[in-house]
Amino acid sequence: MAKWLPRARADRDDVEAARQCQTASWLCSFGLQSRVPMGASHAIGHVLGGTCHVPHFLCTPVMMPAILDYNRPNAEEAQKELAAALGRPELSASEAFREFCISLGLPTSLSEVGVGPDQFQLIGETTMREEFFIYTNPRPVRSPADVIDILKLAA
Repeated sequence: MAKWLPRARADRDDVEAARQCQTASWLCSFGLQSRVPMGASHAIGHVLGGTCHVPHFLCTPVMMPAILDYNRPNAEEAQKELAAALGRPELSASEAFREFCISLGLPTSLSEVGVGPDQFQLIGETTMREEFFIYTNPRPVRSPADVIDILKLAA
């Protein structure tokens, strides 16, 4: 995805880039078939869409850098692999992912999609009702306060 998405974005008529992105998308989603937990990113993304009207496709670039920062103590080796896959092994996964999203012209903060601190308490409380996803996060998220900590990282 890191190799082909920028090329596909630059030239919408590049069929090979589109094909490679489709394959990459399938590979990224493949684990979902075996119920790979999606954690706080998906739980918060559901709430951002339903409560704050953030389009689902923007939830990942907006929240993932903060989620990566929050989860770093519990997923350090996997995050090193992610940074390397993004071609930036010298950066943290959070920084590498944010840089990649910015290069695609995507927002990388809640403020860029119109979500402010005045909404954090509601988002935190609602996210904790995401029974499956929130409780599968690599670093435990146990309360609305933990969600708010993540949201502050994404502000």
